[in-house]
Parts: sequence; C-alpha cells; structure tokens
Amino acid sequence: MAWRFKASKYKNAAPIVPKPENYVRDICVGSYQTYGNNIAASAKFMAFNWDHAGSSLAVLPIDDSGRKSKLMPLLHAHSDTVTDMEFSPFHDGLLATGSQDCLVKIWHIPESGLQESLSNPECTFSHKQRRVETVGFHPTADFLLHSTSYTTLNLWDLISGQEVFSNAETSDVIQSVSWKRDGTLIATSAKDKQVRVLDPRVEESCIKTANSHQSIKDSRVVFLGDSNRVLTTGFDAQRLRQIIIRDLRNFGEAEKSLELDCSTGILIPLYDADTGMLFLAGKGDTTIGYMEVLDKEPYLMEGIRHSGEQTKGTCLVPKRALNVMQGEVNRILQLTSTCVIPVTYQVPRKTYRDFHADLYPDTPGYKTDLTAEQWLSGKNVPIPKISLDPSKRENGEEPIIVHRGPLSKLREEHETDKVIETKPVPKKTFQPKITATITKNDFHPVKDIIKDLEKDKSPVSDSKPEIVQDNKVAENNKINLEETSTQQNVIPPKPLPRTSRTGSICEPLEDPNNPPKPVARPRTNSATPVVTSVNPNVPIAGGYKPRLGPKPFTPPKLNEPESFDKVFSVPAVPGQQQPQQQTNGVHEPKTPVSEALPSPTPTIQEKEPLQVEEEAQVEAESAKNEAVEENDSDSAYTPKTPSTAERRKLFENNTKENEPEENFDNVDQSGSFERASVQRSSIAERRKMYENRSQSVQEAPSTIIEKAGGSPIMMRRKDSFKNRKNAEDVLKDDNNRKSGQVSKQMSLEQQVGKKNENFAAPTPKRTSTVFGRVSKFRHLKGTPAHKSFHIENIRNLSRQISGECDGFHANPERVAVPLSGPGGKIAIFELSKTGRLPDGVIPALVHGNNIMDFAWDPFDNHRLAVACDDGIIKLWKIPESGLNEPTNEAENEFNAHPDKIYFIKFHPTAKDVLASGSYDMTIKIWDLATLTEKIVLKGHTDQMFSFAWSPCGVFCSTVSKDGKIRIYKPRANDAPTREGKGPVGSRGARIIWALDGNFIVVMGFDKVSERQIMVFKSTDLNNPLNTVGLDVSPAILIPFYDEDSSTLFLTGKGDSTIYAFEITEESPYICPLSHHRCNNLHQGLSFLPKNVCDVSNVEFAKALRLTNNTIEPLSFTVPRIKTELFQDDLFPPTRVMWKSSLTSAEWFNGKDKAPPRISLKPDGMDLLSETQVNNQERTINKSASTPFIGASQPYNRLAWNAELTGQTKMKQEEIQKSVSNKLEVNLKLEQDEMEGVDEKEWND
Repeated sequence: MAWRFKASKYKNAAPIVPKPENYVRDICVGSYQTYGNNIAASAKFMAFNWDHAGSSLAVLPIDDSGRKSKLMPLLHAHSDTVTDMEFSPFHDGLLATGSQDCLVKIWHIPESGLQESLSNPECTFSHKQRRVETVGFHPTADFLLHSTSYTTLNLWDLISGQEVFSNAETSDVIQSVSWKRDGTLIATSAKDKQVRVLDPRVEESCIKTANSHQSIKDSRVVFLGDSNRVLTTGFDAQRLRQIIIRDLRNFGEAEKSLELDCSTGILIPLYDADTGMLFLAGKGDTTIGYMEVLDKEPYLMEGIRHSGEQTKGTCLVPKRALNVMQGEVNRILQLTSTCVIPVTYQVPRKTYRDFHADLYPDTPGYKTDLTAEQWLSGKNVPIPKISLDPSKRENGEEPIIVHRGPLSKLREEHETDKVIETKPVPKKTFQPKITATITKNDFHPVKDIIKDLEKDKSPVSDSKPEIVQDNKVAENNKINLEETSTQQNVIPPKPLPRTSRTGSICEPLEDPNNPPKPVARPRTNSATPVVTSVNPNVPIAGGYKPRLGPKPFTPPKLNEPESFDKVFSVPAVPGQQQPQQQTNGVHEPKTPVSEALPSPTPTIQEKEPLQVEEEAQVEAESAKNEAVEENDSDSAYTPKTPSTAERRKLFENNTKENEPEENFDNVDQSGSFERASVQRSSIAERRKMYENRSQSVQEAPSTIIEKAGGSPIMMRRKDSFKNRKNAEDVLKDDNNRKSGQVSKQMSLEQQVGKKNENFAAPTPKRTSTVFGRVSKFRHLKGTPAHKSFHIENIRNLSRQISGECDGFHANPERVAVPLSGPGGKIAIFELSKTGRLPDGVIPALVHGNNIMDFAWDPFDNHRLAVACDDGIIKLWKIPESGLNEPTNEAENEFNAHPDKIYFIKFHPTAKDVLASGSYDMTIKIWDLATLTEKIVLKGHTDQMFSFAWSPCGVFCSTVSKDGKIRIYKPRANDAPTREGKGPVGSRGARIIWALDGNFIVVMGFDKVSERQIMVFKSTDLNNPLNTVGLDVSPAILIPFYDEDSSTLFLTGKGDSTIYAFEITEESPYICPLSHHRCNNLHQGLSFLPKNVCDVSNVEFAKALRLTNNTIEPLSFTVPRIKTELFQDDLFPPTRVMWKSSLTSAEWFNGKDKAPPRISLKPDGMDLLSETQVNNQERTINKSASTPFIGASQPYNRLAWNAELTGQTKMKQEEIQKSVSNKLEVNLKLEQDEMEGVDEKEWND
C-alpha cells in the first residue's frame, strides 16, 4: 500500500468538551496585547493571566473546576501585564514569567497550591529598559532559561543567577522562540519578517536566516520535534493567515506554504512531537483547528475542528497528565474571557479497557542530569524516555507529578553534587547510577551514547520510573557509586523500593504487604461518633461507601506535605465493630475527635467564662491521653474529625434521645463558637467570625435566625470529591459556597412542643462579607412602560452628534432630541403629549450651526442650553404648552469660546452657573444671570472627553485624550489640584463622582478598544482601586449614577443592554447587578430626578429611552413582597437636586450650602422598618410555643402560619358578617314561586 493511502491512527481524533460545570468558571480575564499564550500548564498546575491589567496570575490545580471567587489567592507576579509564562519540564512547581515591567521572575508554587497570595519570587532577572516578550525553559538542560526583549535573546543560568548568552542580531522585535527537541538549536521569528536558527554555543550563533511572512503583524515559530524542520504561522502581504514549513537543509526555500483565511488573530501553533498532531488556535477565534504534520506531500492533513468559545489563549497539557485509559492523546486548555475549558482529543476505539500502546509511544521523561553549565560546555545528553502504560507506572493511571521543592533547595543540592563530582574517580567508559533512571555518569557525544546503550540495553529497559526519588536517596546513590567505582564489572543494583503515594510525591505510606489489622476501640463518650480514616487503596468491608466531608479548618502549614488522610474523614461502618485507630507517628492529629464535636451538655452561654476555659482544658487533656493510648501501633491510620453531614446526623439523633430539659434550642448569643479547641472551627463558624469582623454596613435585623448548632454547609454528593488531590481544593470550594439555612424538617423536626426562655437577637442581614457582597439591588428589574405612554413616529434623528455629547436629555416635563439636516435642529417633545406624532414637520429649535452639546437647566424645566461649533452658547426658553412651530430666536446667546465647544454642564447646587469646555483647551465657568465669564480653568494638553461636578459643587473633574484625570477646585485655583492616569484608549471617556464625592468612576477604553470601568479614590488618582472590562464595542459608555442606591447605570449609543453596577466603599468597589436587556437598540438614555419615581411600586430609578423612532419610559424596581409598605431601607432621605440651594452670586463669592434632604415616603404608607420591629417583638413573645425556636414568623397571605391561624379565621368571620349586613340577601329560590302541575294531569 502506498504511504499516501495509509490511514493515520490519529486521523479521526475528535475533540471532546466536558459539561460547563467541569470548566474553571467565573474567572476574570482581559484582552492583552502580548506575544504569549496567556496560559501555561504543567502536570500539576495551570497558570493564566488574571484581571484586566494582567499583572497577576491565577494558579490552579490542573484538574480544577467550578466557580472561582474573586478573593482567591493569586500570584501577584509583576507591576505590569505578564506577557509570557512557562513551567519547567523538570519541575511542575517552577514557573517563569516575563512582563512589560522589563523583568523576568522565577516562582515556586507550593506542592499544595496557593494557600495565600504570593508576591516573592525565587529570583529575578532584568532586561533594563525593554519589555520582556517571551520566556521559556530549555528542553534538555535543567536550570537553563531563555527570554527575549525587543531584539535581544538571552539565556540565564538559574543556579548562578547570571546571564550566559546574549544575541542582538535581530533588527526588530522578536515575536516567538522555539527550541529543537534535543536542545541543540533555537529558532526565532521576528517583526523584521525574518526567521532565524541559532546555535548559542558557537561563535557565529546565527546559522540560518530566511525571509518569512511578509506582514509585520504577529508571527509564531515551532520546531517540529527532533526533525530538522521548522513551522511558522503569520500573515502574508495580503494579510491572509499563513503556515510555512522549512527544512534546515534548504532553509531559504519553503517546503510547504499554506494560506488559510483573513481573520485578524494570530494562529497559535501547539505541536505534539510524539503523535505529529498540530493544533492551531487563533486569538479571538471560536474554532481550534487540528492538522497532522507529515514528512511528505501534502505535509499538512486537516482533521476535525473544534468550535466553541472565543479564544484568549491556549496551551497543551504535558503527556504525563493525560488520561491514557480513555484514549486521550492530547488535551488543550482553552482560555476564554470567563472560563478555562479543557478540550480533550480522543482517538475512537471500540473499548478502552486496555492500554492502546500504538497510540502512546514512549515520551521524554522528567529527569535530566544535564545542567546549564554542562550544556554550555558542549555536552548533549538525551532525556531518557518513559512509558505512559499505567501497568508500568507506580501510581497507575494517576498523573506523573514531579515537585522538587524551592529553587534555593535545588541550588544547595546542585552544590552538593558538584562537591561529590570533584572527588577523584577512576575513569570508566560506562558507570551506571543508582537513581530512578539509569543514565551515564560520564558524558559522551550522542553517537557514542547510542552505541553504549545498544551494547547494554538491560539496565535501561528495566527501569521506567515516574516519580522522582527523595533527595536523601539520591545522595546515598551517589555515595554508593563512589564506593563501587573501583570494581571492574559493575551490575546496576535494583532501585530501592519506592513508597506508595496518595496524590503526593513526598509522603510515604505503610507497607502494602502488611495492612493494618482492625482492633476494637473502647469509647467513653456516647455523643461522639466513631470515625475511621480510609485508605483509598484498600476496599472497605461490606462494600459500604461512606460520604466524605471536609475536616474543620486549621491554619495551613506550608512546610508540611498534605496527605489524603489529613483531608477526608468518614463515618463508621454501620452494623460492625469499630476498629481501633492506629498510627505510626507520621501525622498525629492536633485535636481528637471528641474535641471537635458539639457537646450535648448545656451551651457555653450558661457558664462562666473561667468555667468554660477550665472545662476546655480538661477535655483537651483527657482527649490527648486517649489519643496517646491509641497511637501505640505501627499503622498510618489516624483518628479523623467527622464531616459536616455526620455532625448534623449526630445532632438529630441526640435530639431524639435526650430529654426535653436539655438546652439544644439555646442560641449562642455571645457569638462564641469555641468547641473545646481554640484552633478548630468549622467553615460555618469561620464565616460567622468573618462577618462579625467585617466593617461593612449592617442592615436591619433579619426575620430568620440561624441556629448555631446547625451547619449551613450544603450536603455533598457521595462522589463530590472525585479526582480531588488537595485538601485546599475542598476547603476552597466550601469557602465559596453560600451559607444556607438549616431547614426545620432536617434538623429540628423532633423539637416541636419544646419551650425555651432564652432567645438570641436576630442576626443582621449581610450587606457585605469577605465571602462576597450581598446587595439589596442585586435583582433590580427594568420594565418598559405600556405602549400608550410612548412617543412614537419620531423621524430624522441625528447621528452626527459629537462623542462628548450624550445625544439625548430629558427632564420631568419634556425631552430634547437632535434632528438631522442643516441648521442644527433640536426637537422638543412634551412628555404629557404621548402617542403617535403627526406626520409633517417636527417643531424644533434652529441654531444655524452644528450642535456640539446641550443640557437642561436642573432648576428650570423650561430652559435649555445649547453649544454650537462656532463657540456660541444659546439659552432657549420653552413655552409652557411646548414648542408648536420651528423657531430660531433664542432667549439669550453669548460667544463663549473662539473655537468649537466640547461640553456644557450646569452646576448641581447653584443656580445660573454653567461650565463649558472648548478646543482652546480651557474650561470657562459662566454666571448666566449676568452672562459674564467668571473663572477660566487651564492645564489641559489634549482633547477633553468629559467633565463632571462633584455632588457638593466645590470640585470638578475632567478626563481627556492624553489619558489623564484632573480634579479642579475652581474658586481656589485655575490649575488642577490633583492629576492621575486614566484610560489609555483614545476613543472617548466619561467621568462621574460617587459616594458623596469620595470616589471617581471613569468609563473608557483600553489599548485594544475594550470598554472598561475604573474606580479611583478622589484623593488618590494614581492607583485605580479596581478595573472591570466589559466588552469590545466602539460606543462610549454613558453613565448615570443614583446616589441613594449607589447604582451605576451604563449604556452606549447603539447598544441594547443597560449595565448596572453597585459602587461600594470596600473591595471589589464595583459589584455587578442584574443587567437590563432591551428588545431593540437605543440611541440614548436619560434618567429623571428622584422625585418622579413611584416609590409605592418600589421604583428607585426612572429613565426615558430613545430608539430609532420612539421614546419609551423605563422603570427600574426592586422585587419586594410587602409593596404596601414604604421600603425605607431602599429609599433613604434624598437630596433635593431639583431646587437650587445657592444663587450664582453666592457661589462665586465662596459660599457653599448642601442641598436639603427630604423623605420620599407618600402620605398614608407605613414604614417597613417599623412593621418589622413590631412583628419581631410579637414573634419573640410567642416563640416559646413555636416549633422553630428563635425565628420570627412573618405574616403569610394564605394564612398557613400556625401562629396566626386563629386570629386570621376570626378576622375573616368578622369581615364576612360585616359584608353580609350591608348586602341584601334573598334566600328564596326561583322555583319556589312557580305554580305546580294539576294532579289530574298526572293521572292522564
């Protein structure tokens, strides 16, 4: 059969995407202008850029999934965007990062992952004044790192911390770097349209150069394994995406050139040399292509494509982490804006019961004896290959993980190795080492090594390990090597027996040949359940599969390795005698089981504090003595703390057995959660303690009290810990779960009829905790008004308004809409005249010049100010009945600036004060009472995008095209008092003040045109508190800020979504709320003052929405049950912003006066807070007879509440009687008045 017709084993490899719950979700990823992949993976971890700036990295386990908290630990790597990152192939916890801050840093990720945010690197290298573009590790030499910066390629030795090679022959930015698989050559692709091959160990390092892709856009290069071929991706002269394959033997000519499509994203090539599979993922694309690379025509054979989410970055997972027993030949991690998706490529087979060796050739391992110093001296040693067959791997199907500790420890080991190697050793041609992999102690050229391996294959084939041995074992091996070096014929001894690992490479376990024998264990405390730890390698008798649960929190010890047994605990096997707990002293528990359980004795609140402490000490000592007696065995078993579900079951059982006098119903009013151990506390208790320590604003007391004895953690499924390796993963997930109320049926059903006299105060409802913010406006709802309230048939809307103008303004009586056509027209529509507008000419204000901006006077609904491109501001007075015909006669006009005007803004508290900004880079503040210029503000150097007054009217702020935010105090100085760095995009921006003028919110664009929101403290404009990226759209986000609810509404011209965020005084400062999506696109949005809101329907904001031909009222409400009450928690006293507090003369003379505040409560409505207080008091007085102790009983409309059933029936009977008395009721039936049939007729 001809080779071209030979079927490939990987031809039908198909992409398989898991369910969304198996993604890493709710992550925060921005758009980064880098040459890196934005994500990297080892066999243990994945790392990717986090947040909009990208200066921090999220580091997660490779098999992690689920929602991620914004507060999870991060790797705070650099002060600017991380451009590239890569894990070491010989150490799964060693990560290299490069950044725009011109630094390269090496990080050590602890074996258990990030327990807390990390900001201290192992070492740092500087590229001085140029940003770092790429970083990576050498494929065969340990401790050798490469990095590029502008036109320079550098090699670094991590042991010495010195630069060992530098090349700057490239004439433009190096965009991509790739090593040959054997580590001899390195290829680069640059912006100068050249591809180069270098040998850093020769004098003339650049040995090959060729013309590459003819576009200066991004390009990538990858060596095709051990072959002498290089593949590059880029763009041709017509900007088509292009793939080129070159052979080093004829480097100037392309062996294969393939043009694809005209998309703008660079194709990221991910090549697997073992299978010849090439994956092409374009940045911004929704598809990932798959091709097989062949050594003959057609060179590239296309396979099955994957189509899904938009790609931000991709990477390949190392072969050591693949699930080979499911036919997984490769796995891609696809980074999107909100999640990380693992895309598995699986070769279809009839069955996956057996290992398919034809799909998995031996792959390079993780062990090398070649250091950077040796490689630079000319040594070349191939990496011994390992088999992926689970039967030949010590941990079976588990991933092969290599974690060697921090770099400082590796340096010490390296120095020790050098001392040993310097001792005189007789010369031998072949000297095996007693290590995990048999390699040669003396280095030779590659050909000689291959010959030696062919002579003696048995030592190499006998050992294919997957786990690195302990450092002490390695040292002993080297010492043994010296002792046996004088012998003539050396037989390599067998490796020492390796201990079994349960998810960790540094934890020994018991001998599997001598399993621990169960021994009966006496129990003295009946309230404490017997718990056994589970060995995952030994099945439990009886086939009982216990439910696993997390143990209480203990402070993490980063220096101590975590084991499987320290994380999980299970209940006793039902119906069997409990085996005695045994241990060999490897991990002794700090707290016995009896300490971590709630005691059925009276609660702590009834005892004196000293008595509580004494009892806790006595219990701790007795429990320690009991643990010492039990730990006299050689087994590794240790007693474990019961899970949350077991505590709940124990609590229910004790409730059934104990007498009613036992005070299980008492709620701990003191807030103390101490359970005979200071260090042990459950996740629910930690949450409670964090809430008590939180400095956030607390709401009014809630009507439901959380019982201290109940667990708020949701029950876990039996297999919920499947594939979990670390205790930290479990605790992290539990921390992210929301607290749930223990239901009456689950934990308190046996307590009906009990009487209590002690009650706790209601727990305040959370508005913010360290676990996440809870907003009262989280579920706000936008509702358009009925069509009868619309203004329809609007025609000739202008779309030529400048970007600094919002384009649509409204007040409670009328709206102003710019019209297209010559003369600069603005139509005025009365809100009282709804319905369809008549056909014909629309009455408008005619200005004679193009309109730049316009604004309603906030204190006069009849006055409109309009700025034109000739520098003139016109003041119009709208008649009471509205505009009936076109007019060009303004009430007043004055020449404000000699050039075009950017914006005009009325003062928020003083009447007749107007600010205007112009192309002449000045801002003038006018007194409209006298039409005179009072203040001129200077200091701008580029176009001004937006202007905003502070709520008090003392300050004003601007954001401009030069990327700066400026704050002025107009009456004190004409220069800015503070400046800071704002959005870098030049498309436009908006600025507003928030939270009583303490914060400034800026809406703009980043350098890749993504819309973003930035929050600053008004006293510090240099460091944004938070930056949130929304989407990529050309429309400027137009803001409206509701001061009472601290809600920020955002939308753009041509959008159909109104975004809603809550601005807070604490992290994360910008909290997303429910966004409102409209049925069609809108051209503008304008909000009305607070006094127009219908508070009886819980309407906290009201807006008018301009579409292509209609004006629609839009109402924003908060769902509430008791709408008949005034929701005073949603409607605090509001500022009167529709009446002026000062005259223009008073303000210009330096007087300030805060606007008064009024209540929005309508007459006749009761306050919600007063009703809640009354209900609470009534509930507390009657709660002794309620089945759910301490919980207030709100009124139920359907009268199902057992407390109020009798009262409700009496009220219903009274209402029925009163209604019956007022109605005339006729009890006679119609047929009673009818005449009957004569009896004679019946006889007939």
